[in-house]
Amino acid sequence: MPSRTQELPTVARRMNAGQMLMAGSSVSAVAEALHLSTATVKRYKAVLEDGGLDALKRMSVGGRSSALDAAALEWVAAALRGSAREHGFSSDAWTNVRLRELIEAKFGVQYSRVYAWQIATNLGLGHRLSKSSR
Repeated sequence: MPSRTQELPTVARRMNAGQMLMAGSSVSAVAEALHLSTATVKRYKAVLEDGGLDALKRMSVGGRSSALDAAALEWVAAALRGSAREHGFSSDAWTNVRLRELIEAKFGVQYSRVYAWQIATNLGLGHRLSKSSR
């Protein structure tokens, strides 16, 4: 049975990158197709060359565990599936700033811009965050 980590959208995208690299796609083509940085794809390529797809699948993203448990993450996911206006914001759009403000207000935890984006992406909802700064 796969671990919860191995089921994350970020792992699926990493595996897609590995398969594209194995099929002969260039680093830049993979980066562009999957919206990854070239540095990330180069790191994936090195792991792939050293240990194959299994090593790429097991590759740790590092860091410590989230302060948010499964129930809290589900609450965040439900919020992101809905309108930001339902949580007191002036429009329906979700932004990284709004997500961080919501998490801090609800759970008392402050996250960086990058980690808030990672939470949304791991929930399969990164696309819900607009590029707007507010």
